[in-house]
Amino acid sequence: MCMGRQDMEAERAATAKAASRAYNRNSGVRYSANCPGVVELTFVNRKLYIALTGHIVNISVTGCLFSNQTTPWSTIDLGKAGESAFDLIDEDCHIYIPWANIHRRGKVRRVGAYIIGVQFARPITEDLAKYIARLEPNSVLHFKPRDARKYNRILPLGHR
Repeated sequence: MCMGRQDMEAERAATAKAASRAYNRNSGVRYSANCPGVVELTFVNRKLYIALTGHIVNISVTGCLFSNQTTPWSTIDLGKAGESAFDLIDEDCHIYIPWANIHRRGKVRRVGAYIIGVQFARPITEDLAKYIARLEPNSVLHFKPRDARKYNRILPLGHR
């Protein structure tokens, strides 16, 4: 018996919601942070992606909370369209923390107008989480992408 597209999407949303609840309950100690980060998201159709620059707001060994004030969906009322940003974004993502030179694969566990909750595919060590939490902006530590045109815009996957 073949499932319809709506049934598959409903099952995907239910699975993601359950994983999000489990992640929020089991993420362990969270450390407040204030360092830049980049989250690369792929849209469900796998033809488009976006690399968002922003800040890591908090971090734990299992994941982090990423904030960006310029997400393309922050100004769109997706509720009227019957979709949420979470329905449009594939759950697999990549996160980069430039000040610590850390690249991690992860899963998007929640998406809001300005925040993205990421669960790391492999947990980081407690010491690394504490190190990232201690990184603060100053005259030495700053982040400016080399090619700003590739960030905070939806682009075809071929431009990655």
